[in-house]
Amino acid sequence: MSESNTIPGPVIPEELISRLGRGLGSLKMLPAVAQEALEVANSADCDLVKLAVIIQRDLRLTTFILRLANSAMFAPPRPIASLHQAVLFIGRRKARDFIITSCLESVASKVPHELQERQSVLWLHGFLTAILAARLNDLFQLKFQGEEFTAGLMHDFGRTLISVIDPVNAASIDPLDFDENGGTEDRERKMLGASHAEIGAWFAAHNELPPSLVDAIQFHHHPDDAGSQLRLAALVATADHAVNYLQREGQGRGYNPLTNGAALILESHGVPKATTTFGTASEKLLSEIPGIAQSMMQG
Repeated sequence: MSESNTIPGPVIPEELISRLGRGLGSLKMLPAVAQEALEVANSADCDLVKLAVIIQRDLRLTTFILRLANSAMFAPPRPIASLHQAVLFIGRRKARDFIITSCLESVASKVPHELQERQSVLWLHGFLTAILAARLNDLFQLKFQGEEFTAGLMHDFGRTLISVIDPVNAASIDPLDFDENGGTEDRERKMLGASHAEIGAWFAAHNELPPSLVDAIQFHHHPDDAGSQLRLAALVATADHAVNYLQREGQGRGYNPLTNGAALILESHGVPKATTTFGTASEKLLSEIPGIAQSMMQG
C-alpha cells in the first residue's frame, strides 16, 4: 500500500506515484500562497479583503482570477480591473474554486509538449463539465456551494496525469474519443494498474482536498458506490455524460437525457423528474456552455 495518501483515498501503485513525481517535479499542486489563500477562503467568516491581499502576492493566481471574473460565466456589467473588486464580485466560494483551478492549470502545463494539443481538449472537457454541473446544480436545486464546479473540473484530471505518467502510450491508453462504453477504466487498469478516476482521486487526496471532492472524482463512473457523496458524484457524472455527447457529436442537438444513467440515479435519490427537467433545458444548456468555457480558458 502507498503511504503517500494524507487523507483517505484510493491506493495506486507506487511505481505510478514515482513516475508522476518525476514528471511533475512535485506532487504538491498548491504553492504556498495558494495554500494560504485556500485556508482563508474555506473559512465561513472569510475576510474577502484579506483574501485578495494574499492572492495578490501571486501574479499568476491574480491574473487567473481576474480572467475568470471577467468571463461570460459572470458577465460583469463592466470590465473588472482590480483583484479586490474581482474577489468581492465572485465571492469566497468561487474564489476558492478558482484558486484550485489555477493550480490545476499549472500542473497541466507540465504535460509534455507533444501532448499539449490533447491536453487542451481535456482541459476544455473539464471546464465544460464544471460549468454544466454548476448549471444543473441550480436546475435541480441541489444546493451545492461550488464543490460541484471543482468536482466537474477535476473529475477527469487523472487523464491529464496519465499523460505525465506515460506520455508514449497515453493515446493508446485513452483514445480521447469521448465514447466511454465501460471499458475505459478496465483498459487503464490493465495497462497502468489504476484507472484515471483512481489516479485523479489519489492526487486530490494527496493534496489534502476535501474528501467529498476525492469521492466525486473516484466514483464519477460509478456514482452508486460514492456513499454519502452519491448526489455530488451523480451530478458530475450527469454533466460528464452530456459533455461527452457534445464533444463527440460537435453539437448538443439531439442529446437524450433518458440515456443518462447518472441522471436516473439522481431521480432515484430524491431529485424528482431529473431527466425530464434536463431534457427540457438540455439543448439550450449545451449550446451555451462552449462559449462560456472558451471565455474562461482564454489567456
